[in-house]
Amino acid sequence: MKDTIIKEKEDGTKEVFAGGKELVDAVAAASSKEELRKILNRGNIYEFSEEELEESYKNLALSQNWDALMDIFQDKDFESCRRKLEFYGITTTKEHFDLINEVIATASDEELIKEILKKEDVESTLEVLHRYGYDKMTSEFLLLVQENAVHLYEDALLTSEEIQELSGKDFYERCKKSINLIFALSSIAGLGLGISSVADPALLIAIAGGLSLMFGKEEIRS
Repeated sequence: MKDTIIKEKEDGTKEVFAGGKELVDAVAAASSKEELRKILNRGNIYEFSEEELEESYKNLALSQNWDALMDIFQDKDFESCRRKLEFYGITTTKEHFDLINEVIATASDEELIKEILKKEDVESTLEVLHRYGYDKMTSEFLLLVQENAVHLYEDALLTSEEIQELSGKDFYERCKKSINLIFALSSIAGLGLGISSVADPALLIAIAGGLSLMFGKEEIRS
């Protein structure tokens, strides 16, 4: 990761956010909404609403607690998960709950991943998912995962070596290594770079579980 993060404005000019890796690491470890605000301000990031900051910090705080995330990931009862998320100030719907469970299930299926990694477009990927019995992920969702993964990879300037460090033997190991980093990058992308779609937890979980598969050299590709 380089020392600066650069935002290209609509008029073609560029704005430099100071910090790079230092900024990302500080955001990842933020212990309160106010601390997150101060860290972002030090990185020359000011143009966000209180609501955006609040939502970003809630998701970020949960990403810092892997034990709590594992408990939520492994709980397949919607009402139980809803109550656990409410403890962190996060609300969810049954549809979103089902989508996240499908993301986890597909990312945990090595045979399915091997087949998907060989596909070159969203439609053929959807065909494989449907054949395996998965129907919650839409082409729009898959495109968002792909586009935002590229944004987080290229805009945050992660190196191939850094991506490889996020690899693991299964979804949970990959997710444990990367989810706090991914949520930190999403906070910067959403609040600083204006990429609003990257705040979706389902999308971020998909990216965290698959970033090293998309851009690394996982053995699972073979």
